[in-house]
Amino acid sequence: MDQLSFSELVIIVIVAIELVIVVFALAAMLVVRNRAIRRDASFSAVRKALVDVVTRIGSDSDLGLRAQALTVLATISKDHARRLLTEMAELAGQGKSSIFEDLYAGANLADEARANAASRPWERLRAIREARALSDPARLLHGLVRDEVPDVRLAAFEALCVLGRADEAVVALPAVAGDGRLNRMRSTDALSAATPFPDQQVIALVATSTPEMRQVIVAALGIAKSRAGIDVMVASVTDPDAEVRIQALRALRELADRSALTASLAALKDERWEVRSEATRTCAALGQGGAAEAIAELLDDSAEWVRHNAALGLTRCGPAGIGALRAAAGRGNTAASSALAEARLTVADPAVQPG
Repeated sequence: MDQLSFSELVIIVIVAIELVIVVFALAAMLVVRNRAIRRDASFSAVRKALVDVVTRIGSDSDLGLRAQALTVLATISKDHARRLLTEMAELAGQGKSSIFEDLYAGANLADEARANAASRPWERLRAIREARALSDPARLLHGLVRDEVPDVRLAAFEALCVLGRADEAVVALPAVAGDGRLNRMRSTDALSAATPFPDQQVIALVATSTPEMRQVIVAALGIAKSRAGIDVMVASVTDPDAEVRIQALRALRELADRSALTASLAALKDERWEVRSEATRTCAALGQGGAAEAIAELLDDSAEWVRHNAALGLTRCGPAGIGALRAAAGRGNTAASSALAEARLTVADPAVQPG
């Protein structure tokens, strides 16, 4: 039998080493997998035990059961305990998390939350989720709303609004409003839904020179139907920024206060077609039949979308609006004809007489 060459021996050795590495890798994967399975099984067992204890605690705090719950929590790491209490509080919903808040405090988990939140952005996001579910047990939101990471400060802003602490969140508006359109939309939704709505704090910020911030403020005042903010909304109809003017018109439509009709009618002559288009909708909603004549002038506007919205607005202006549409349709105005057709009316339809 011929002896193996040096190169063949090298190949055999390399193959043998690779086989050993594969075997060790498979063994390591099995060990890690078994540990993960045992860890998940242990976590599930703790969750089941804790659910059983918490269910028996009920609305009246039982010190014995509370101690039993804390004993159950002590069998897992503080990291897992935080995760478990957050998940359970989220499932319980707002207003029913007091038991979990008490257990969080009893298990002394706040220090770990503060330490982790100071290290990595994703830990801060986790802390915000925890704070939202458990009413900010580590008292982190006040600082995180000023965080340098946009996603972190927005999440903290939303959490404060959900927890009824929107007055603390407004300090972040300058930064949040400058973080892009999506973040402005999210902050507007969160702020406008806050209870209580911080009318005075929001109104005090409107004098800012940042258009993006004024957009959020005016939109939030309108969606929240803040009567205290009507003067701000009216004044914003003539704001230097077109987007602010649009938000102001939408806000006035939400508020449905007819005293704002004069300002809305003036916006029908705005230099930007986007503003004129929004003004037709607001004037139709506030003025009803009384705004029909002014809106009808925009049926011949240079912008197609303005003509379209003017025609739709007139269908909501009662007999006066329908009369204006018929007259325009008779002159061959396509926007008027389309609106009449959509409203299932014709130029000669006697069902609604011109007012």
